[in-house]
Amino acid sequence: MTRVGHVMILASAGSGKTYALTNRFVRLLALGAAPERIVALTFTRKAAGEFFDEILNKLARAASDAAYARQLAAEIGRPAAMGTAEFLALLRRMVDAMHRLRLGTIDGFFARIARNFPLELGLAGEFELLEEHAARMERSRVLRQLFERPTDGLADAQREFIEAFKRATFGVEEKRLGAQLDAFLDEHQEIFLNASARDAWGDARRIWRNGSRWLGPPCDVAAAVQTLRAWVDAAGVGEKQRQRWMEFFDACVAWAPGIAPVRPLVYVLEKVLAAWSDLEAGRAVLEFDRKPQELSAAACAALAALARHVVGGELTRRLEMTSGIYAVLAGYEAMYHDAVRRAGKLTFADVQRLLMPGNGAPLLSGREAPGAVPDDDADSQLALPSMELGEAAALSGAEERRLLIDYRLDGEIDHWLLDEFQDTSFGQWSVLRNLIDEAVQDSSGARSFFYVGDVKQAIFAWREGDPRLFREIFDHYNAMRPGTIAEEHLVKSWRSGPAVIASVNRVFGAAAELTELFACPATQTWNREWRAHETARPQLAGHVALLHAGGPRDTAGISEEARFALTLALLEEIQPLARGLSCAVLVQKNSTATALADRLRRAGGIAAVAESDLHVCTDNPVGTALLALAKAAAHPGDTRAWEHVQMSPLASVLHAQHVRTPEQLTRRLLTEIHRDGFERTFGEWARRLEPRLASDDAFSRERLRQFAAAAGLFDATGSRDVAEFIAFMERHVVREVESADVVRVMTIHKAKGLGFDVVILPDLEGQKLDSRRDGLAVQRGPDRQVEWVLDLPGKLIHDCDTILAEHVRAAEADACYEALSLLYVAMTRAKRAMYLVVKPPGASSSRNYPRLLARTLGEETIPVRVGAREFAGAFSEGDPRWHLDLQPAIAADAATSVVRQRIEPLRSAAAKSPRRLVARRPSSVQGTQWMGAQLFSAARTDRTEFGTAVHRLLAEVEWGTPATAQSMTTEWRARGEDAAVVAEAAGCLESPALAHVWRSAANAEVWRERAFEIVLEDVWVSGIFDRVIVWRDAAGRPIRASVFDFKTDRVGESPQWDELARRHAGQLNLYRRVATVLTGLPAMAITSEAVFTRARRAVAVTDATPTQD
Repeated sequence: MTRVGHVMILASAGSGKTYALTNRFVRLLALGAAPERIVALTFTRKAAGEFFDEILNKLARAASDAAYARQLAAEIGRPAAMGTAEFLALLRRMVDAMHRLRLGTIDGFFARIARNFPLELGLAGEFELLEEHAARMERSRVLRQLFERPTDGLADAQREFIEAFKRATFGVEEKRLGAQLDAFLDEHQEIFLNASARDAWGDARRIWRNGSRWLGPPCDVAAAVQTLRAWVDAAGVGEKQRQRWMEFFDACVAWAPGIAPVRPLVYVLEKVLAAWSDLEAGRAVLEFDRKPQELSAAACAALAALARHVVGGELTRRLEMTSGIYAVLAGYEAMYHDAVRRAGKLTFADVQRLLMPGNGAPLLSGREAPGAVPDDDADSQLALPSMELGEAAALSGAEERRLLIDYRLDGEIDHWLLDEFQDTSFGQWSVLRNLIDEAVQDSSGARSFFYVGDVKQAIFAWREGDPRLFREIFDHYNAMRPGTIAEEHLVKSWRSGPAVIASVNRVFGAAAELTELFACPATQTWNREWRAHETARPQLAGHVALLHAGGPRDTAGISEEARFALTLALLEEIQPLARGLSCAVLVQKNSTATALADRLRRAGGIAAVAESDLHVCTDNPVGTALLALAKAAAHPGDTRAWEHVQMSPLASVLHAQHVRTPEQLTRRLLTEIHRDGFERTFGEWARRLEPRLASDDAFSRERLRQFAAAAGLFDATGSRDVAEFIAFMERHVVREVESADVVRVMTIHKAKGLGFDVVILPDLEGQKLDSRRDGLAVQRGPDRQVEWVLDLPGKLIHDCDTILAEHVRAAEADACYEALSLLYVAMTRAKRAMYLVVKPPGASSSRNYPRLLARTLGEETIPVRVGAREFAGAFSEGDPRWHLDLQPAIAADAATSVVRQRIEPLRSAAAKSPRRLVARRPSSVQGTQWMGAQLFSAARTDRTEFGTAVHRLLAEVEWGTPATAQSMTTEWRARGEDAAVVAEAAGCLESPALAHVWRSAANAEVWRERAFEIVLEDVWVSGIFDRVIVWRDAAGRPIRASVFDFKTDRVGESPQWDELARRHAGQLNLYRRVATVLTGLPAMAITSEAVFTRARRAVAVTDATPTQD
């Protein structure tokens, strides 16, 4: 085979990383490599599937298209050797080898190794890979065993575990011990498994190898305070300074480890630590309130003793807590190891550690294999199995067996392709290192190593992704033989247009500004790896703007509200969905995504979906009722669950099934579960429940389907345990299917790898970028091995200690790099347009995203246009009117035929998921526009909130007269409603021109703020009627109806009513179509009017009303 060469590719966002990797795979095939001898690994099943699809697509296209075959042959460096026939032969080889291919996830590859070599790894044959739910269940089972109380009292091991937990939490009381332990294990277990040696946890000798000046014999606080009091009396300090000293003395006497230092203590301690060297020399001068005070030698010694008392006391407490954390984790892990791993149940993390040479294997396999019968009970005690000196031979044997696995794998694999390498952990690399060493050092050149990624997108350091490996591996191999690995850069973006790329270059290529703002190694690394980006789409029109929302002194809540409002205004101006543009709003937290999507739907009628995890079994009444049914059946004495069922529509279902008592329910439901499984059982109960739901409750019907689907997933575990089922359903989450027909609101992490025409970033506020991640301080050496672990004290304490301060600085540098990477990922998702929405920076010096954007894009507030609107901002790049050249893709009055929705009953729990429908809001169709003045007045009044408040008051009015208006006005004012809102609503009730909107009539009913979900011509329409009056005949049949939609627009002094009618025609006509379905009336029997509350005017809108172009 021809020499291939080893390559490292640093691929910037949108530059074709997947394209390069698949081309590499095709090139290897073309050079004669067998498909099954190529390993291509990534991190997600989705990405692995994309590799496979793209490779087959390229080969199939090249086999059938001569022009493309020539192009692909040139790209893989084989222009003369490859034609359609040759690519067809490669395609046949790929298909024939499909069952032997090694294209997948790195976790899946490790699991495959473990399954192929179980005995060599100390496993007793087959093992079970635990998914998240199963792992949670095993943890719960172990914790229950830990706290099961024997008849003769707590066992010594249990007592020791509880005492260790008390030390770990240092007196913090928690009623829900189970929940606290669960969170405790989530936070600390992974650290323990990476550092299981006892002396690594809270051992002062490991942390301060040359000793610590803060740790010493106890201080006589009373004597030290007395010495300082004598100095204060003799020195004749000022009254204000004297008061400072007296408060400090009181605080010193009252302080104890674990008590947060009060301000008087902190005030003096900060000054003492700043002058520590002088204090130790016995000649310190401290300045209180701008008054210097020279301390005597005795006073210096006493003050130093008090400082050591506080700092040393807190450090000692933290050491004790860390030791307690270790003891808790060791106790838990000992029992978990015996109960779970020895039974042959492993997580993906367990498998990885099992494969890590000389590191994880001894811990996980110990002296016995999972499933093996122990020779003795030496390992049944509280501590984990440890490797004693006498076991050196066993360890050597284990290492030898591990190397034999590598030897056998090396004989089967010639080529390595690793994707997203910046997210690879050191542990994962250690598993692969021997194998890749062999490929790189192969003298024939017939084997190869290829890795690709982008260190600027390293946003998963929190799950141990290590971007430093990228350059370290390159340097390591090239140090042995220069040129061993070739370095390539991909900087041309095939995703983003000129405006986006120019803005990205301006922010992330500003080396001087980055260095000034963040003076740490992170910026040095960033600047070294940065390459200016280019665009492969220079003709793509677009726009980037930095916009200001609210004021620089706004509180966090007010600032968020202003940024959300501006986001809504941008979406209403651009109308991305109507113009056929994909759109994403990116935020930092799932909770923010949920809140913002809800705001966009409610306030703007925009089809927005929060792509966060949805707890579909518990976020709705029908799901919680079905779970209560399961709880009541499993525990007949659970009166709360039984009463929950009785207060739900399930009560009538039980009555119809002749189930009157919890005991009857237990016999009935548990029999069905054990006979039929959970999916079929709850599918049948859901079928019985469905007719009792409201006819327009599509949401609950969808949740019933999802509940049954989740029950099917649990059935796959083989369990019939109701408690486990309930726990599974409470944790079960789904994510909305990707759709271009909604505004997708998601976290930046979830957006990685995706691209959108329009991106809005309204959630860039927050703490400084170089803030270390919360949690235990874990110090690692150059070889990534854990040197020590400590529950880090507060800033005042750790800053005064050289060792701890150095650790914090390194952690802050890592956090800074990750934060820069997160912003880079966010700013490179956009294809055409990007809008960064921040609070004006003002005088703040915070080293956060808004400050970085201000320094690199612009600080002065200027008018920034976006289409027809003008906003306050600081930067604009590209064409502000780019979107106006794109014609809306949806006609508001596309069809007038009545579509009757018929909701099919839930036929079976095993029914297939319905086809995903396009989602629309009536207010999102063409013709519905909101002008900028409607949202922002000179006084920054939030018009959206005003309109919502007016709608809320008008929804309280069933029928009205001028007299009704007076009584309602009095009531609204009495409960503190905004005066302007009350005046607007009352004016509508009093206006003669709007009397028909409120007038009562015989045989008429009124709908107020009635929500609906309906399918019209394959479009799922969601909306809310403001007010609908339905007239009925003597038999109760509808005979006509009127739809009223309230508009709080500022219509001006001389409004053009025809123009206003055209603007809202699309929305009102869609409301009429929905009303025809819900009432059964023909379209001609339903009228619609836009009611302008400020002008006290109703304007009729009909099918003939032309919509705005």
